[in-house]
Amino acid sequence: MARYDEKKYITLSKTESKSIHVQIYTRFKESIESNVLKNGDRVPSSRSLASELNVSRGTVESAYSMLLGEGVFISKGQAGTFVNVPQALINNIKDPLQKSKAITSKNPNQTANNCSHVFLPGCPAYDAFPRKIWSRLASNRMRGFSANEMSYNDPMGYLPLRESIASYLRISRGVACDTEQVVITNGYQGALDLICKTLKLTGENVWMEDPGYIFATKLLEDIGAKIVRVPVDEDGMIVSFGVKNAGSAKLAIVTPSHHSPLGMTLSWSRRTELLEWASIRDSWIVEDDYDGEYRYSGYPLPSLKSLDQYDRVIYAGSFSKTLFPSLRLGYVVIPQKLVDEFTKKLYLLRANYSFKAQLIVNDFIAEGHFSKHLNKMRGLYAERRELTSQCLTEILGERINITANKNGMHFVAKLHANDSDVDISKAFNELGHGIHPLSNWTSDPNQKGLIIGFTNVINKKTAELAAIGLRDCFVR
Repeated sequence: MARYDEKKYITLSKTESKSIHVQIYTRFKESIESNVLKNGDRVPSSRSLASELNVSRGTVESAYSMLLGEGVFISKGQAGTFVNVPQALINNIKDPLQKSKAITSKNPNQTANNCSHVFLPGCPAYDAFPRKIWSRLASNRMRGFSANEMSYNDPMGYLPLRESIASYLRISRGVACDTEQVVITNGYQGALDLICKTLKLTGENVWMEDPGYIFATKLLEDIGAKIVRVPVDEDGMIVSFGVKNAGSAKLAIVTPSHHSPLGMTLSWSRRTELLEWASIRDSWIVEDDYDGEYRYSGYPLPSLKSLDQYDRVIYAGSFSKTLFPSLRLGYVVIPQKLVDEFTKKLYLLRANYSFKAQLIVNDFIAEGHFSKHLNKMRGLYAERRELTSQCLTEILGERINITANKNGMHFVAKLHANDSDVDISKAFNELGHGIHPLSNWTSDPNQKGLIIGFTNVINKKTAELAAIGLRDCFVR
C-alpha cells in the first residue's frame, strides 16, 4: 500500500486566489485524477502534513474534512486516512469547486451535487443510514423480481406500499385515510406537479407562505399560477392576510408542522381559521408535512389533515428526508371527493418513478425498520442540532442569531442588517458547501439569514471546521 509523498506533489502558492486549505484540497484531487494517488493509498496525518507544508494543522484538517465529506477520503481510525475513489469514478470527481462556482453564477438557488453535506439543508444523516438492511432487502427483491413486477405497473403506485403508508399515517400522523386515497409520486415536486395539473391551477390565485419553499414557488410560476405571498409570524401563516388580499384563491400551500424554512409551527387557531376558509370558499389546502417526523421538544403535533372535518386538505409527504433523496419517492393523500379526478389524471400521465424502490421501501416499512430508523434519527438529530448551534455561536458570536425552534433538519441563522446572506452563501459554497441564503426564499427585503443543515455534522471537529470556514466568508 503506497504512502503519499507530500513534499513532491503538494505545492502551495501565497499569490493564488484560493485559500491554503482549498489549495491542499485541490492538489489531492489533481493527484487522484492524474493517477499519482490511487484508490487505497494512505495519506499523511493532518499533523504530519501540516508540519511538512509549514501550515497550521487546522488548515489541513479543513481540507481533509472536505475530502472526507465527499467520500474521496475515508478514515479508518488509528490506521489512518485513505483514498476511497475507484478508478472508474475518477473522471467524476473533477474539481467540484469549479462546478459550484459555475452553478452559483447561473442560478444561486441551485446546489452542486458533489458539495459537502456538512451544512447542506434537507439531507438526512448519510452516515447513519442502515445500509446493510437496505442492501439485504434490495437483493431479496431483485432475486425474486417477477414478470408482473417487470411489466407496466399501476400508476397509482405499488398497492402494498400504499397500504403501508396509509397504516403508518393513521398511527403516526393521525391521518384517517383509505388505501384508494394514497398515491405514490416522484418526490414532493412530483406530488405538487400532479396536484397543479389535476386542479388546473394555471391563472388561479395560490397562497404561498412568505418566506416559503423556493422550489414550490418556481414550479407554480412555471405553470402560470398567480402566487399570493402570505407573510408568516411566530404562529405561522397569517391567514387573515390571505383572506383580505385573495380570499377566492383556489389553493393554499402550507408547511404547518415545521415551516419551511423558518421552523415555527402553525398555531391551533390559525389551523382552524385556514380550514374554515377552505370550506367556505370551496378551496383546497396542500399540507406539505415538511420534517413533520422530527420534533425534539414537547409532544408531536397533529397533522392539519387530522383536523380536517371538511375534507379540503391534500396531504403530501416524501421519503427524501426520512430515507434518502435519490429515492425520488413521495406520496399524497387525496380527499375522497377528488379520488376519481386524480385517478384519471394519473392514468393519462403515467408518471415515471422507480417501481423497484417502491418494493424495497414497502419491505423496509413492513419489517419495522422504518419506525426504528425514525426513532434513532430523532435522538441523533437533536444531538447534532445542539452541537452545530453551539459551535456556530461560539465561533461566529454576535454575527448570527439562531432560531429557537427545535424541530426539523435545519435552522436559520439570522444576520445583522449590514451583512449580505447572498454574498456569504456564495463565498462559502465556493469552498465546496451548499447552504442557502434566506433572502432567496422571500419577497421581504428585511429577511436575511443562512439556512443551515445539521444532520451531517458527525462530531464537534466537523462543526468547528465548517463554522470557521463560514466565519471567514463574512465581510470584515
